[in-house]
Amino acid sequence: MKQKTLALALMAAISFASPLAESFATGRVETLSTFGLVETGISLVLLFWWYHLDKAERGFTASRLMNAGVLILAAIALPVYFVRTRGWKRGGSTIAIAAAFLLLTLLLAEAGEWLGNWLRA
Repeated sequence: MKQKTLALALMAAISFASPLAESFATGRVETLSTFGLVETGISLVLLFWWYHLDKAERGFTASRLMNAGVLILAAIALPVYFVRTRGWKRGGSTIAIAAAFLLLTLLLAEAGEWLGNWLRA
């Protein structure tokens, strides 16, 4: 498995596992809970790992501002990065794929929460 695919698979897995564990342990999922903050931290590390691998694959040298933007404001910085590295047409389709991946992770989080509550009952 390619490392970029592994990073995305791990992001999807943590999106499912964290709400599952939290709902099973506490009976509910809260955004700013310890579970949520740990999930966010792990997801940011995995996202930055994916970004670093993608930059290296494309031979793109990013500025410090772009690197920081991916960590702090990924929803804004990643579309800019996609367009800069892929052009408008492929960048636009990559943005759409990234949005679909985001939707997938949100659905996985809901599924994890539901399963955790079901197992708890």
